This record gives sequence, structure tokens and C-alpha cells, in this order.
Amino acid sequence: MKALAAFFATVLAVLLCACGGQGSMLPKSGGRPYEVLVVSGGGDAGRMLDSILSRDAEGLPQSEPMFDVSLTDSLRFNQAARLARNIVIVTVNPGLFTSLRIKYEKNVWARPQMVAYVNAPSAVCIRDGLLRLGRSLADLFTRAEMNAEIARLSVSGNARAEAVAKDLLDCEIRIPSGMKYSKTGDGFAWFSNNAARGMQNICVYSYPGLVLDPELALAARDSVMMRGIPGERTGMYMRTVPGSVRCGLAKEKGRTLMISRGLWEMRGDAMGGPFVAHSMVDSARGRVVVAEAFVYAPESRKRNLIRQSEAALYTLRIKD
Repeated sequence: MKALAAFFATVLAVLLCACGGQGSMLPKSGGRPYEVLVVSGGGDAGRMLDSILSRDAEGLPQSEPMFDVSLTDSLRFNQAARLARNIVIVTVNPGLFTSLRIKYEKNVWARPQMVAYVNAPSAVCIRDGLLRLGRSLADLFTRAEMNAEIARLSVSGNARAEAVAKDLLDCEIRIPSGMKYSKTGDGFAWFSNNAARGMQNICVYSYPGLVLDPELALAARDSVMMRGIPGERTGMYMRTVPGSVRCGLAKEKGRTLMISRGLWEMRGDAMGGPFVAHSMVDSARGRVVVAEAFVYAPESRKRNLIRQSEAALYTLRIKD
């Protein structure tokens, strides 16, 4: 009896550990960031999702898809395929569903992983709701990738660079460990990995104001970058490409952000690339704080570089 009791106690302990710590026991997901595997039962549903998720990403100087999409069917969705980092499983069944519905789960077969389930009564229903469906899936997977990068930053940030931003601008932000090069000025900090190919950069600065206005933000950006990031020769400096900027508001941790995406160029030089800026009002100090990421990667794909850098911007916090 004692042996039997010990056996059941052991089994119970194993079950409790499995239930409580399943996420940490999962294998590491495979593939690169912003890859999506679409699983369908055949027909047009998978191809329609491919077309909407493969649209051009916003704010880049050349055509790149929002996601790198692969298609497979349910018969080929084996154990190896289940390790993909982002998965869409499409089920078309008029007997089970009366309308288009989306649900999602995190870390089902691997970690980190986002699995979205698209359920519909027909492929026509998916086609009619394709734009809304595409926006929902794009937002879901983009945020999942951002969260994965933020989690990595939380354990491998650049403490020295973060201390510089804190001292100069009374704000907190996670800086990637690879950005070991820095330059500071009056209310301005620039961090860079200074890579020969795929140079990633983060700038933090502020300007007076209590509103998030796109025109004021653009004027402030050009003024700050002209002073802070000059070129190799006199008369060269960074500026915004006219007409390239798109702005929008978002809520993050209870605060309102203005997110601006556009292109930058070096006046008098051939350098340029994409940038994204997060602006936040600091009413206690009568200013707007900006954290910006920009990339220089000539003749290379830039989507993953700018998105990886952008994840750090979501960690911006103003000290009370």
C-alpha cells in the first residue's frame, strides 16, 4: 500500500509540473521572424490569405511583403511543421460555422508561437471579409513578433546605453545589446550597432509641447537630426524624405502614442532608408519625448531590421 501511495504521489507531482510548466517545456519554434505558415484543406482559402498577408509592408523604400508566407495542407501539417513560429489554420465547414470567426492561442506546439484559427462556412465568406481578416491577422502576428523581441530585450539589454538615456532625458527604454556605439548632445542620444551591412540605430530626444501633432513632430525631427547626425562633409545631414511620412495614434500601457513611419535621406549623399518614431507627451515636463529607430542597409531587405529595432521603442517609459 505504501508503495502504491508513493506511485500515485509521484504521478500526481509529474502531472502538476506538466500542467504548471508546460510552456517552458515546449521546444523552440523554428523559422525566421515574420514567417507565417498557412494551413488549409485546399481550395482558394489558403491562397487568399497568402495574397493579403504578402502585401507590401508599410514605410519601406522598396517592395517587401508584410510576412513571408508558406502554404501547406492539413495532410502535410506534421510534427515538424507544427514548430513554425506563426501559424494560420483555416477550416471551411458550413456544417460547423455560420460566419467568419478568428481565435488564437499562444505557444501551442512550440515557444514562442502564435497560432490563429480562421473558421468560416465557405471560401466566399473569407473572400468577402478578406481585408478585415488580413488586418486582424497582420496585427496579431506583428504584435506577437514584437513581444518576442521585447522579451529578449528584457534579459539582454544594453545597461550602459539605457543609463545614458535615463540621465539625459528622464526616460526609460531598452536598448539592444549590439548597439555599443553612441553619441549624445543637448537632450539627444543616438545608439547604433555601426554595422557595415544592416546598420540599426535608435535615437531618443524631446521637444517642447503638449500635443501630438504630425507637422510639429516632423519639424522637430528634421531640426534634431540636422544637428545630431551630420554627414561626413560640411553641409551633409540627415533629413526626412518629403511626403514619405504616415502617422497614426495608438494606445500603449495606458498612454497615447503617435507612431510615424517614413523614409530618411542624407542631404548631399546617397545614404537613406526607413525610420519609425514613437512620440509620447510628458505633461509634467511640458514636452514630447520621441524614441526613433532607423536603418541603413543598402541593397538588402530592411523589413526585419526596422521591425526588430522598433520593438525597443515599445519599451519607452517616461519617469514620473
